[in-house]
Amino acid sequence: MKFALKLAYLGKNYCGWQRQSRNPESSPPIQSIQETIEVALSRMTDMPITIVGSGRTDSGVNALGQIAHFVLPSEKFTTGILRKGLNSLLPRDIRVIEVFKVADDFHAQRSAAKKQYSYFFQQGPTALPQWMETSWWIQKTLNVDAMNEAVLMLKGEHDFKSFQAAGSPPMKSTVRNILEAEVVRLPMPEYPGQDLNESGFSLVRVRLVGTGFLKQMVRGIAGTLLQIGENQRKASEMQLVLESKSRELVGPTAPAKGLTLERVWYIPDLYGNPD
Repeated sequence: MKFALKLAYLGKNYCGWQRQSRNPESSPPIQSIQETIEVALSRMTDMPITIVGSGRTDSGVNALGQIAHFVLPSEKFTTGILRKGLNSLLPRDIRVIEVFKVADDFHAQRSAAKKQYSYFFQQGPTALPQWMETSWWIQKTLNVDAMNEAVLMLKGEHDFKSFQAAGSPPMKSTVRNILEAEVVRLPMPEYPGQDLNESGFSLVRVRLVGTGFLKQMVRGIAGTLLQIGENQRKASEMQLVLESKSRELVGPTAPAKGLTLERVWYIPDLYGNPD
């Protein structure tokens, strides 16, 4: 039987999604998300299990909707048993949100239709500890209108070579299709007896939906948008950066902790929804 997992995790303690090769002569490497889940699954089922993710989140990147699939020859494990069992074995910074039975031809990566990433900037007079692991604190008030004007220039099919991580291996194509793009200011959640918004706190969210992304592409976009939001660059410069295909014109690569893989869409949808 084939199953799919919907996963949430904090990336700070991991080298990224992908399992890493081990050098016995070196110190123990930081474990990957993939390997950590495989170890828990193998322990639970008493058989070696390999999982395949929808994509490789980089070291330090978070997820709320990562999808991975695996095959179990035994039929004794239900979706409920798998979810509860895995969550009892996994570290607390990795959680299985849901488990699905899927068709034999389902593939977490190849069957994906589109993905949504968001980058979060924390705004306010100081960095709030509650958001330190999932956002980048910027004290200066960002010009969200200019950032949104700039990010809209990225919608559609373009060559995003400019935003690819420096030193990336050659690829057949660096053309990607961005279906949705926006930058918005969000209010902080209200806590009992405390309204952080009255004290000048907020979140700035850079949201991108696309059919695929290059390595560190969203973080390069976020770093460029930060410069625009701080009025160091004009919004119109985003078009020049995109067309230049030069990494030298891109802003700083934003820290991984602010990036979250939020959702992966499939056709047919895992939840049975029409979209």
